[in-house]
Amino acid sequence: MLGKTSFHSGGIPNSCSNPGNQTPRVGSFITINGSLLSILPFVCIQKDVSKGLVTAEAERMIHSVSLQIPTFSYHNVALRFAPCCTYSNPLASLRRSSPLKMWTRAHGEKDPVSRGAFGSQNFPQKITGLSAAMTTPVVSDDLKSVQASSDGIGISDFLEGKTYFVTGATGVLAKVFVEKIMRMSPNFSKIYLLIRAEDDETAIKRFISEIIECEAFQHHRQKFGDQYKKFMLSKLIPVAGDIMEPNLGIEDAEMMNRIIEEVDVIVHSAADTDFDSRYDAILRMNVVGTHRMLELAKNCKKLHVFMHVSTAFVNGTTNGLFLEELQESRQAMLSMLDVDAEIKLAVDLTATLPESKVSQKMREVGLARAQSYGFKNCYELSKAMGEMVIHRSRGQLPVVIVRPSVVESTYQEPFPGWIEGNKVLEPVIISYGKGQLPGLVGNPEVVLDIVPLDLLVNAMVAVMAKHGKSTNPGVPTYNITSSAVNPLIVFNLFKSIRTHFTSAPLVDANGTSIPVAEMKFVDSIDKLQFLVEEGMLRNSLNTSESGSRKNKRIIEGITRIARVYEPYFFNRVRFDNRNTEKLIKEMSARERMDYPMDVRRVDWEHYITNIHIPGVRKHVMKKPMKMT
Repeated sequence: MLGKTSFHSGGIPNSCSNPGNQTPRVGSFITINGSLLSILPFVCIQKDVSKGLVTAEAERMIHSVSLQIPTFSYHNVALRFAPCCTYSNPLASLRRSSPLKMWTRAHGEKDPVSRGAFGSQNFPQKITGLSAAMTTPVVSDDLKSVQASSDGIGISDFLEGKTYFVTGATGVLAKVFVEKIMRMSPNFSKIYLLIRAEDDETAIKRFISEIIECEAFQHHRQKFGDQYKKFMLSKLIPVAGDIMEPNLGIEDAEMMNRIIEEVDVIVHSAADTDFDSRYDAILRMNVVGTHRMLELAKNCKKLHVFMHVSTAFVNGTTNGLFLEELQESRQAMLSMLDVDAEIKLAVDLTATLPESKVSQKMREVGLARAQSYGFKNCYELSKAMGEMVIHRSRGQLPVVIVRPSVVESTYQEPFPGWIEGNKVLEPVIISYGKGQLPGLVGNPEVVLDIVPLDLLVNAMVAVMAKHGKSTNPGVPTYNITSSAVNPLIVFNLFKSIRTHFTSAPLVDANGTSIPVAEMKFVDSIDKLQFLVEEGMLRNSLNTSESGSRKNKRIIEGITRIARVYEPYFFNRVRFDNRNTEKLIKEMSARERMDYPMDVRRVDWEHYITNIHIPGVRKHVMKKPMKMT
């Protein structure tokens, strides 16, 4: 077990030699039991690793550099290297005490700092443990540009003293957003959280069980101890309501007046994200709900910015590069879409159908209407309609739109791998790990666009701060996406998933490890069903009546998953994110550290294998991995 770990700010510790007696312009050293292991910027703390104690300031500093530097493990404790390129050769005399010497011996070459070649290579297995790949470091040119930055966007100044109104408060996105604001801007005023509930009592119960008791807030729980609940209740205000109802369903007139008088920032993240939702239900939530939010925003007396969370998939089935501004072809298609007529269609059809047939019929209608306008499902169509409502009805409101792609678990904050719910990739990952999913309908060479949840939140904060001070009359739009700058190939995704389950397999009811074969890709549902049935026969699954029913449910579940994801595993689209890239360049060095949002820095193999799937196992399956 590691003992005391010291972080030294500024110059090099006395126990370490410094060639040429150079003073570092950026960088600090971390020593463990007296051995120099890493260089981290701006860190000045002491941490007892064995007890996991760390100050809030230090935690923020450690998190802030984690996307920019390589990683390895030492006695099951994650450690990272941050090469400091402002030295001519800072590690020349330190190789005897550094794992970099192991790299040099194993590879027979110069250390990766001096040759500037960390790239995506791995440390030897004896250093890295479970295939811990490395992210791209900040290189010399980047450091020069970072050091040349001035005050950047001014995120800290903007956040100071602000009051927020957040929808979708019990969802994963809102929770990580709220946690980030609380941790990085302790002087915020308050955050109103709209919680779907019939009355205040129900809202408070949901607030306590789904937010206060949520593990995403563990940093604040550790910081405030016995005063944690009291602190949370003093800063976070649960509001009973429903965005689909007039006045957002807020019956408390005094509460509504306070919101109108106090709110500076509205973050509208509430949404129905079910690809196979009922058409009437998803239109009420994603279209009517957005209109209701605009009505509230227009009444707010000191509103700086209204942030609408949309989706990158408002492009529909378009292939190629999808820009943040809608192309003329999509504009022409959407010009034929009458939002009010679609809502009326859904309402009228619901009223005419027998109650027993409403649910299935409205799902069928939703898919048919979506495909008729060039969308893969009713979720995409409803989010496109939500954006249309904003452009049509916003008036002079300061609105900004963020469009994330597939949002998955956190990369670093509030801790790596946090996720809730069995939603997007999770059903596929879990079914594959259980040996139930031998194949998928799709093309293994296409790109799947994924963005870690915390990178999305950091981008939201940066966008909010930039445009909360802007007088731009337009509607700035940001694709928070990865496919154009750091593409994840579907084949490589499943290769990483298999790597994980081969190294750390799930076990069946008898405690036997479940083997996983290489994922097969087919071009039809029929071929996939044949693969599944063939696998069941080969594995001699239970053929009793109850076993047959179970097998049938498995096949139906896999078929449902395949139908939902089939369009995405064939779609050849890349999402342009030049507005986001430009925003990163405008950020100061400190802002980039505190709000890392550059998806170029994400090593997908490491993220999928060592962060995301362990997070799914712990937080979704509730079966955390056993460390050996």
